[in-house]
Amino acid sequence: MGEPVDDNPGDRESGFPIRVIAELTGVPAATLRAWERRYGLLKPKRTAKGHRLYDSEDLETVRRVARLLDRNYTISKAARLVLDGAAEEAQPLSAESPWAALRKRFFKAIEGFDDNRLDALYTEALSVYPVDVVTVNLLRPLLDELGERWDSRERGIAEEHFFSAYLRNKVGARMHHAPGGTRGRRLMMACLPGEHHELGILLFALSVRARGYRVLYLGPDLPLSQVQAVAGFADPAGVLLSGSAPEVTDELRGGLATLARSIAVPLMLGGNVSGTDPEEWQALGVAPLGADYGTALERLGALVPVYVPR
Repeated sequence: MGEPVDDNPGDRESGFPIRVIAELTGVPAATLRAWERRYGLLKPKRTAKGHRLYDSEDLETVRRVARLLDRNYTISKAARLVLDGAAEEAQPLSAESPWAALRKRFFKAIEGFDDNRLDALYTEALSVYPVDVVTVNLLRPLLDELGERWDSRERGIAEEHFFSAYLRNKVGARMHHAPGGTRGRRLMMACLPGEHHELGILLFALSVRARGYRVLYLGPDLPLSQVQAVAGFADPAGVLLSGSAPEVTDELRGGLATLARSIAVPLMLGGNVSGTDPEEWQALGVAPLGADYGTALERLGALVPVYVPR
């Protein structure tokens, strides 16, 4: 299986197709179209067949907006700052600023067991924000708070189960039915043996796919022997395993060290377990990505670039 090679789309005089902008920035094509339509952020040229072509200025505009969103600006405020040329001077805002009200609306839908309302809210959020931003500022805080308050509410356990099941189905559907055509390198992703909480790695896989990687996702509680067997057969560019429990057994350490020696690609570790002792993991041949979402994406990109550099 040949590795996809970086075709340096920026060298094309004609411009970037929307797919390339999405892969270079992690902002889905549907979100880019919404930014163009609602806020006038992008000004693509059109081919004779009506396809959008973006230039390097459009690419930098998307990156400026994404940086402001990471600083907790709303998309409308970020768009104004970028269009006014004031994006670089903008200061980080409180983590609560644009997201607290939206989380309250989500909680109301969860407390009412209203999956139709959840669908509408989730679709609304993804229509204007990149999937990473929605995950970090909305979904993960919701899951954390539901986990903390389940025993203090009459229906708390059911509410947590309802939202977790909804999100698992929704993210799984987006993974399987997302538009094809990604040309990046293939990543194999799964949960560690004994790990049944897969929402974290599913959300991460969705972000990874938005960046252009191809994803082979093998689900929860995968034996390490199976990881080795599939890695040898499917020829991924990297293997990422995830675990939520910070406790690490000697058996797991030994198994991961053996696995790292037996495969020819980087073995990466994500989730809380990867932050237990980064130096020890590295000594075992395992690359810890950490539990912080943005940092994990950066480290992944450094270890396994989405395309093979020329």
